[in-house]
Amino acid sequence: MHVEQVFQVVAAGLLFVTLIASATTDLLRRKIYNVVTYPAIGLGLALGFGIGGVGTWHGHSLLSHVTGFLLGFVLLFVVYWSRAVGGGEVKLAAAIGAVYGFPFIVTALFWSSLVGAIMAIWALLWRGQLGEGLRRSMRYAVSLKGELPEKDDPAAVSIPYGVALAFGTTLAFFLQEVQL
Repeated sequence: MHVEQVFQVVAAGLLFVTLIASATTDLLRRKIYNVVTYPAIGLGLALGFGIGGVGTWHGHSLLSHVTGFLLGFVLLFVVYWSRAVGGGEVKLAAAIGAVYGFPFIVTALFWSSLVGAIMAIWALLWRGQLGEGLRRSMRYAVSLKGELPEKDDPAAVSIPYGVALAFGTTLAFFLQEVQL
């Protein structure tokens, strides 16, 4: 096994340990802890450099991993700004980008958003609020001025988005592996 292959196996292991730990704590406690995301970010950037040096935008390299980190952080921070996710999810997306780089983070966030939408629809169906939830979402999306319900509002339906990030990223990982 070449050194690059060892680094890639370590990166995949780090990715899945981070996803499993974050999804578990988000599901059980509705929190994603810094003690999981911060080391994943640091190790992911170090692995990017170890695999491909400073490198290019694509594949495993420091430049790709820094780009993935920044893109994951910025895209989820926009969602955080609208109060739709918490800070832990922002740091988890940044960690995913840091560990696996660009363009993987784009695919991971795409699949995560679809998984999150399915989870939200299921939660609305479970509570019998699908129609009202979809109307409220459309009103908010069209006006971008609509008020999101407060977390303690009984009409508010929230999902553990860390779980959606974990499943979406896992799906992106296996789809990427099948294409190779």
